Amino acid sequence: FMLLEVIISLVILGISVATLMRSFTLSMNAIRRNDVTTQACVLAEGILQDLELNPPTSKLTRGDFSEQGYPNYSWELSFEEEELRYRELQTKTKIKDLKPIRHATLTIYYQTETMRSPYQALEVHLYLPPIERFRFDSKFYNELFREEERR
Repeated sequence: FMLLEVIISLVILGISVATLMRSFTLSMNAIRRNDVTTQACVLAEGILQDLELNPPTSKLTRGDFSEQGYPNYSWELSFEEEELRYRELQTKTKIKDLKPIRHATLTIYYQTETMRSPYQALEVHLYLPPIERFRFDSKFYNELFREEERR
């Protein structure tokens, strides 16, 4: 009878250890994914800041972060132009020939040698205005600001 109790307790102990090991493995994978996503956010921030100063010229651009010391990360930037439509905008002048706004999509990928396909760590959408935001006269570039130009 005592041998049966020892065998049952060992089975219960084995099941509980297996469950704990599985949860430990899952938590380590979650921590690793969070680290990858956090690093992807930091790397994406640099690209997005550069986009505001130098808007993209081609519809699709690809690159990696090997120069910054992150060879496992790569990026893909695509953009498309969207026409602006102001249906209920009230102005004194006619709104015509508005410049299109650019919708940029930045995707950061992470891949190691052991992975079969890249892991999409981050996808960011950014709308770039048609005017240069760091020049003084840029706010007058668009016809929406004609009233301010006369002051």
